[in-house]
Amino acid sequence: MFEAANMVTRNYTVSTLAKWFNSFPHYNLQFLRINNTFSPEDSDYQESLGFWAAVPAAWLTVTLFFFLVFFCARCCSNGTARKHPAYCLRWTIGILSLIALTGVAIGLYGNVEADGGVHDFATAAEKANKTIMGVETQVNGMNRDLTGAMTPLVRLRDLVTNLPLAGKAINDTIIEVENLIKELRTIPFDKEGVNLQLVADDTRFYEYYRFLGTILLLVLELVVGLVALCGVGRGSRCLLIFMTCLAFLCLFVCFGGGALYLAAGVGAGDFCVSPSTYIKDQVKDDVIPKAVLEYYINCYPAAVNPFSQTISQGRRRIIQANDLLREVEGLTTNLPETKEIITEIGGQLNATETSFDDLVVLVQCPTLHEEYVDALNAVCYDALEGMAYMLVSSLAVGLLFTVSMVLASLAWQRLGRRKQYIEIDEEDPFLPPSGMTPAMGRTSQGPLDHYLRYSGDRGEREPLLRDNRTPPPSYTYAVTGRDTSSSPRFTDQ
Repeated sequence: MFEAANMVTRNYTVSTLAKWFNSFPHYNLQFLRINNTFSPEDSDYQESLGFWAAVPAAWLTVTLFFFLVFFCARCCSNGTARKHPAYCLRWTIGILSLIALTGVAIGLYGNVEADGGVHDFATAAEKANKTIMGVETQVNGMNRDLTGAMTPLVRLRDLVTNLPLAGKAINDTIIEVENLIKELRTIPFDKEGVNLQLVADDTRFYEYYRFLGTILLLVLELVVGLVALCGVGRGSRCLLIFMTCLAFLCLFVCFGGGALYLAAGVGAGDFCVSPSTYIKDQVKDDVIPKAVLEYYINCYPAAVNPFSQTISQGRRRIIQANDLLREVEGLTTNLPETKEIITEIGGQLNATETSFDDLVVLVQCPTLHEEYVDALNAVCYDALEGMAYMLVSSLAVGLLFTVSMVLASLAWQRLGRRKQYIEIDEEDPFLPPSGMTPAMGRTSQGPLDHYLRYSGDRGEREPLLRDNRTPPPSYTYAVTGRDTSSSPRFTDQ
């Protein structure tokens, strides 16, 4: 007996995020507004999703054109900007990099959230598959018991050919059992044998690579932010240029991912607003009857189980078969060889009658409906929220990298280069000794002390080079850092 009124079920409710994505206007390539009902097979609907995917792509195109003009203008400039530490630009780039890293963290969280939703969907599909397989296993077991009872019934009929009443009762029992087998075959509602376990396995397989690929792309964005922080911290032109090159590549990743997430979010929002309608339209009646699908999707408290009539009729047939079998047993008391056969048939019929109690529980809607709601919540709450986080992260990081690239190009022009060594002639007679250090030069008594040597006991200094020439001021300035143009010249006396 089915007690539908006592069933307490949890129903699916549309999320605010799904309603928001569904509210996006849908336009085809002819810019004609179309219905926002989820219908991925329709070409106009596919174009409407492509329309939203083209928005970040158009943003990327405009950004690339801007950089083309900007860097061409930079190349054509005279490049006479005064060299200075550019602290303001460096601080601004550092702050933008920190915000971008926060955006990357949001993307990582969204990726984990979406991954959890996908895995929850796969788990719900597995549980639903087990429930469906449980019904099929139960029905197949009952059919095996009934089919096994047919052989002893035929043998029993052959033994009572001289008892017309017993033979008629056995024939009636055979008819009841055959009709019951036919009716039980209508209970497995998955006529095409849809394997939800295969769906769950494929979902996990593709999700693994999606999750891993997204992690790698987010790590690339993370590296760009860290390189930017190192570049502005050290004031390194090379690191800023390297960051700009990496950020340029990340623009394709960010806006490409944004296009994908936006289109997927709009499509998922359309589906999640009315998932039952789409599922009912897609499932053909020859796969799952509409009444059965409605029963398990809605699972209203007062809903009538579509298998209730079949199961009730099957119970009556089992009771009728048992009554007929007891009648045969009373008519064959003088045939002891029939007793064992009747006992065997009665055991199989009793096992089938007990199996009806388990079958009633399996075909009730709460179990499958709960798994259906779990699957919808996994897709329309967890996975959709994760997708929204990744969408925000991709677009925000892309915008921040765009601004950072512009500022970095201005910063590396203003950052001074490292001091270069002066090229000198190693054979120049006015070069200081190779072992001399700047400290020695600073502690010497004069700019040309190293060109003199001491002589005699008086410690008089004499020039090492007996020449009227004096070292040019440029050499002395390069060595000592002081102007010696006014220094006295040493000449022969």
